[in-house]
Amino acid sequence: MKLVSRKIGLILRLGVFATALLFGQQAMAEGTRAGTLIINAATVDYSVATVAQTQLPSNTVTFWVDRRVNFNLTLLGGALVPVTPGGTFPPEDYFFDFQLTNTSNSEIDFNVVLTQLLTGIDARPGQADSADMFAVEYAVSANSYANGDTVPARGGPSYVDELEADDSIRIRVFGNAAAAMTNGQIAGVDLNVIGAEGGNPGNEGAALDDTAADTALGIENVFADDLGDNSESIQDGFIVVSADLDVSKDYIWVSDVLTSGLPIPGAIMQYTITIVNLSLVTAADQVQIGDVLDANLAFVTGGYLGGTDFEITNGIVVTQCTAAPDGDDCEENTGVITIDGISLAADTTLTLSYQVQILDPALTLP
Repeated sequence: MKLVSRKIGLILRLGVFATALLFGQQAMAEGTRAGTLIINAATVDYSVATVAQTQLPSNTVTFWVDRRVNFNLTLLGGALVPVTPGGTFPPEDYFFDFQLTNTSNSEIDFNVVLTQLLTGIDARPGQADSADMFAVEYAVSANSYANGDTVPARGGPSYVDELEADDSIRIRVFGNAAAAMTNGQIAGVDLNVIGAEGGNPGNEGAALDDTAADTALGIENVFADDLGDNSESIQDGFIVVSADLDVSKDYIWVSDVLTSGLPIPGAIMQYTITIVNLSLVTAADQVQIGDVLDANLAFVTGGYLGGTDFEITNGIVVTQCTAAPDGDDCEENTGVITIDGISLAADTTLTLSYQVQILDPALTLP
C-alpha cells in the first residue's frame, strides 16, 4: 500500500512539475525569438523502503522555436486629405501616413502593394470612392521608430527591410490630383503589406509561406492575424475640396427726377453681383464675370469714386475700374459687361456694383 502511495505521489509531483514548465513556456512563447533552440530533460528521484535510489534522467528533448507571424497596419491622422483639382507635386504635396508594427517573434521584411480603389468601395466608413487621383505612390521611412523615425520622402524605400519584433515604421502615400476631379469627390487607395523573409539586410525578401516544411534552422511560419494569412490591408483617401462659388444678383434704386424710389423710366438703378466662395480651404482663380444688359437699360458711366464705372469689393479690399478697354480687366461694350482677372480667396465674398438707367425716350442720359 505504501508503494502504491509513493507511485501516486511521484506521478502527482511529476505532473505538477511538467504543468509548471508548460505554463512557464506558454507565458514566454509569444516573445521567444524564432530560431531559438530549446533543450530540455527531466529527472526522477525516488526511494525504496526509505532508501534513496539513483536519480533517473530522461532523454534530452530539443526543438527550434518557430516563427509566429503577426503584424498590425494602422492609419495615422484624422480626416481624408483635402486636394485641389490639378494639384501636383511641386508645389502641392498631398499625403497621409500608415504605421506598420511587427508583433512577430522575429525580424521580418514586408512587401508593399498600393492600388487605387474601385468606384463605390469605402475609403473610410460611409465615404465611398468616386474618382481616381492622377497618380499615387508610396515610400517607407528609412528608419523604424526604434532607430530614429525619419520622414518618408517621395522616391524613398519601396519595401520594409528587417523590421525588428515589437518595432514600428511609417509608410507614406503620396498623391497628385487629376485636373478633372470635382468638388466633394473621394479618391481612395488600398495599401497592402505582406510579411516576407528577413535575415538578409538590404534585400527585399520573398513572401513568407506557411505551407512549406522546416526552413532554415527548422523554423516554420505560423500566421497569427485575424484571417490567418500573411497580409494586412487598409484603406484611406483624398477628398476634393475645390472652390465652391455661390452667385447672386440684386438691385437698388439710386435716383430719378421724381425721387420716387421706384424703378420708373429714367430712374438710375444699381446692380450688385455677389460671389461667395463657400470653400473654407480653396481659392478660386481666374474668376470672370459676364453680364448682358436688358435692351431697355443703358449703362451709366462715372457713378463711383473718381468718376469710375465699377466698384469691386473683394473681401475687405475695395477697388474701382473703368468700362473703357484700357487693360484694367473691366469693360463694357454696347451693353456687354466683362470683368476678368479676379482671384477669390477661400471663405471670402466679392461684390461687383455698377449703375444702369431705365430707358425713357423723353430723357437723355446723364
